[in-house]
Amino acid sequence: MNFESLRMLQAALARADDILREAVTRARSTGSDPTDALRGLVITDDDIAKELTRTPLSGLWGEGDLIARDAPDVPDDNPLYDLALIFGLSALDLDILLMSLAPELDRRYERLYGYLQDDVSLRRMTVNLAMNLLGATLEQRFAVWQRTIPGAPLRRFGLIDVQADNTRPNSPVLAATLRVDSRIVGFVLGENTPDERIKRAVTSIEDEMPEICVHDDVIQPIRSALNAGECPMMLFIGLDEVAKRQTAAALCQDSGLPLLHIDAAALAALEPNLPLSVSWRLALREAYLARAALVVSGWKHLLDEQDNARGDVWTSLRDYGLPVFISALETWEPRELARDRRLLRVKFDIPDYPARRTYLQRLLDDHRVPLDASAADEISTKYRFTRAQMARVVQTALDFALSHGRPVALEDLYAAAHAHSSLRLGHLAKRIEPRYGWDDLILPPDQLQQLREMTDRARQAYLVHEEWGFGRKVAPNQGVSALFAGESGTGKTMSAEVIARELGLVMYQIDLSAVVSKYIGETEKNLSVIFAEAQSSNAILFFDEADALFGKRSEVKDAHDRYANIETAYLLQQIDNYDGIAILATNLRQNLDEAFTRRLDFVVDFPFPDVEYRTRLWAAHFPEEAPLSSEVNLGELAERYRLSGGNIRNAALASAYLAAADGGMITMRHVRQAVRREHQKMGRLLDNLN
Repeated sequence: MNFESLRMLQAALARADDILREAVTRARSTGSDPTDALRGLVITDDDIAKELTRTPLSGLWGEGDLIARDAPDVPDDNPLYDLALIFGLSALDLDILLMSLAPELDRRYERLYGYLQDDVSLRRMTVNLAMNLLGATLEQRFAVWQRTIPGAPLRRFGLIDVQADNTRPNSPVLAATLRVDSRIVGFVLGENTPDERIKRAVTSIEDEMPEICVHDDVIQPIRSALNAGECPMMLFIGLDEVAKRQTAAALCQDSGLPLLHIDAAALAALEPNLPLSVSWRLALREAYLARAALVVSGWKHLLDEQDNARGDVWTSLRDYGLPVFISALETWEPRELARDRRLLRVKFDIPDYPARRTYLQRLLDDHRVPLDASAADEISTKYRFTRAQMARVVQTALDFALSHGRPVALEDLYAAAHAHSSLRLGHLAKRIEPRYGWDDLILPPDQLQQLREMTDRARQAYLVHEEWGFGRKVAPNQGVSALFAGESGTGKTMSAEVIARELGLVMYQIDLSAVVSKYIGETEKNLSVIFAEAQSSNAILFFDEADALFGKRSEVKDAHDRYANIETAYLLQQIDNYDGIAILATNLRQNLDEAFTRRLDFVVDFPFPDVEYRTRLWAAHFPEEAPLSSEVNLGELAERYRLSGGNIRNAALASAYLAAADGGMITMRHVRQAVRREHQKMGRLLDNLN
């Protein structure tokens, strides 16, 4: 509690007492008797006659002139003066605020207000009482009323609430009570704790490293505008939230301004208990009270379905007199530009490899992680993380190592990177944990070589695109796209897992049944979510049976064909723009649009295994520990049964279960029975298994 604030308020309330003394004198002159026990219960003929002699709208105590009063004399260091300065309050606003505040500080005012309103149950300031206390003439009284309507500063900034009398249904507006918001009561008492309702959504940005994470030529126009006395709004676009905050902090440091962060996602999460229109007003009020520059993150949560700012969000930001930094994931244009305030746009791309490596190495050094420089090289190359993600990765790696009671190892960094690469894709995809290595792949040499070339291309992307300049001349992004074509069970999914494991990346298998929608625009929306989420984690996207989604574009015969072709074109664009690895798998290559295959980096055909490869597949699927009888002839099985690798895997496993239930030795009889079941699943019949 600030006792100096209390002394200043005590002096300010002396003005309230002067106003009330005058009002009491005027009330007594009308002959009002609030001590009458039958007041309000009995209305006499004299009462009626007296009321009918009064002029309409003449007020509680008739017309007349107020005793001459100067505007409130509030010292510069008084919190009421601060409120007037911050919110642009007039002298009349201050009087209304003071008279409404009085009962919050001293309960004797409740009795005085009951007396003056001729009703002991009305113990708080009402609109009607404020009009009569501060205005004697019709014009003066309704000037007071105008300062209590929603658009006036006292209401617009949430300094006072106008509350209807709930005990009296359909009570008139003039009977509404004026209550000073508890946050404002605390402020005038010297307590500056943020509003409890939104404290998780509004935080002060302090001790941010003033490290400029974008080139000087990008932010110099902003710095020049601020130094010239302008106050532009700034739209920061991109995923790197740390870079945005650091840039905003550095710009504010130049002018000595504090910086406040409003998390719009946290505000939206308060609904429906606290409507966004209310929580936004409360959050913006905190910025005014702090007299701070403003960073607003989670901008999409403040937009409606048409990408328009909800309610008065845009207007209130435009009218905010200090720097405003809007943090958005993608570009956004307001429907109504500020006439007297520019909106500067700055793009914050994910840091390139050198910046990622430098920042990650710095984090490792700060935490005294005993790893050589190759660790930062590997993680920075494989994961396109923002600075915030890298900081979380290092902290998680420290936690993993501590959990095992040892120093941080490279596998801890990889595990942490995987943990922070989880995509928020819900029902659209499932994460695949890679289980296979190169030794598990049974493929012809050319196909194996193509898969290795894919991994090499992903590893060397920065060298070729950036250092050798191919990104400026030939290919604008560093992504790798491939088509895996072949019958079911020929190794397409396993190959994708091998690549993911080799590169240390997360892999997601896209559920096409959830992605493709019959509703116009929904398929594109789902794909946009997938590619946007995957972009920052550099995840491998695996589209199985992709011909259902990436099929041939058709001749336009109706509206359905036209929208199907739009979807196809959109998917092409998404693949072209993706900086990670996108793998399309299909059983029927001929069903794919040639435009796709022409624009893909790799097309790998997975042949149906011949006898030699089937023999190798049979051998690979029986572990060394398995009790395999010497009578089992793998060459005979490969020669006799035309099965894919997936079918052979299933049959080998099934034969093991049959043997486990029948003595514990895998014999030819068990294998043949398992093969028979596999053929039954495929709709084939085997008459002779001997």
